[in-house]
Amino acid sequence: MNWRKLLRYLVLLITLLTIVGWILAEREITKIFGGLTQEVAPEKFLANAEPIFIENINVLVQDGTGFKPNQSVLLKDGLISLIDTAAKPPKGVKLVNGKDKFLIPGLIDSHVHLFKSPNDLLLYLANGVTGIREMDGRKEHISWRKEIEDGVRVGPEIYITSPRTGSYGKIEGWFLNWTQGLRSINDEEDAQQFIDEMAEKGYDAIKVYSELNVEAYNAISKLAPTKGLDVVGHIPFTISDEQFLASNQEEVAHLEELMKRTLWDIGGYKGIWNEEDADRFLGLLDTRMQKLAPKLAEQDIVVTTTLWLMETFVPQKFELDAVLGKVALVYENPGISEWNENIPGLGWLPKVNRYGNRVDPDSTPEELEGLRVFWKAYAEGCKVVLRNLRASGVKIVVGTDANVPVAVPGFSLHDEMISLNEAGMTPVEVLRSTTQIPGEWLGNNTGSIKEGAKANLLVLDKNPLEAIQNTKSINALVINGKYYTRAQLDAMLEAVKEANDESRTVPIEQY
Repeated sequence: MNWRKLLRYLVLLITLLTIVGWILAEREITKIFGGLTQEVAPEKFLANAEPIFIENINVLVQDGTGFKPNQSVLLKDGLISLIDTAAKPPKGVKLVNGKDKFLIPGLIDSHVHLFKSPNDLLLYLANGVTGIREMDGRKEHISWRKEIEDGVRVGPEIYITSPRTGSYGKIEGWFLNWTQGLRSINDEEDAQQFIDEMAEKGYDAIKVYSELNVEAYNAISKLAPTKGLDVVGHIPFTISDEQFLASNQEEVAHLEELMKRTLWDIGGYKGIWNEEDADRFLGLLDTRMQKLAPKLAEQDIVVTTTLWLMETFVPQKFELDAVLGKVALVYENPGISEWNENIPGLGWLPKVNRYGNRVDPDSTPEELEGLRVFWKAYAEGCKVVLRNLRASGVKIVVGTDANVPVAVPGFSLHDEMISLNEAGMTPVEVLRSTTQIPGEWLGNNTGSIKEGAKANLLVLDKNPLEAIQNTKSINALVINGKYYTRAQLDAMLEAVKEANDESRTVPIEQY
């Protein structure tokens, strides 16, 4: 036997198996992030911008506190050209009867994850969302944004952060980058290279994540602004309040980020929590936030909410079927919701749900009750943070963490707005935090109805200041001066549902 020849064959076989395995693994990663779900043709819902004249409509005033009745609004060249009571429609415009309707700015979801799911762009428009902040950017998002700007794809305006950044060893960093897109930054040299790359590729911000070390965080804080990039995201575990306040970080991505240090200080979830543990935690948190919130306001740091998601943690752990029955599951990308039970991650359905899977099936009744108490207190802690932020005048923007279970893109923004209202924010505050405040922070001439602003607007059948859930009563949407009727928006939803159904491998009728 020719051992050399056999060895060459063996090496060739191992090489081929490695290549095949790599291809299959890449395909599975693409699938679970929604990239193999059938895509609605990007050009299907393209429309031409045309002058639009909306007559006799109630227009939200710039401070968001009320509506000015009987207004005529001219939209031209993608902008609000005129707002006037006595104006007459010029020739050649599309006439819209606004009688008994309400005109508000398009909504902005300040924390979303598109992953590899372009159909989500249609879900946002169909739900009145004309602007999103993608908080874990990928090359696909840069491409989709350019296609929207070039007029060959329909979608909201997109602000795109870098991929998440953390500090890891070489092997772990490589693996996390391959499977999740996460980038490892360990020192100032890493930070400089990464920031240069992100700026060159057209990202808007650097996303800091929980596992970033002090040197890397400080380097990102110092260097990102020199390239015109914002610093946004989590507050890393390694960073003290003082270090955070001294940094250039402009935004905190979740209410819970301002709660975690209090939780760590009392040892996190150890043992079995009872109501006394919960009360102690919430009391300490309130005391801490009374001191921290004014400093956030002084530094003009914006905080994104994601409250509704926190409120779903308990029911996702204990009543998942009921939760799945309440959300618009048919519109969620099935690759993301089905996931792969052999890969830990963001799955939605039983067996793969990331929150339900954290419950040990062998837990005692006492342990289960302790878990319920802890996660209920976790959501309540977010409300404590919110209350203190409002009291101190901190700028709050509404975000959902869409595509994290069980936040369906577009739909979950309305859930979040209702949760914030129930947590104490008035409809005026909620609507401002979903339009004017993020629009001003983004600096993209959106979020208010005024002459010269972009024509990103919603026509509603009901007054959202009377009940915030009335933001769901969408009669029509205008994005960059292009008008979409409710029927056209419903057609977007149906197209996404049909694409999902074609790609679905796990039945969801039972929900």
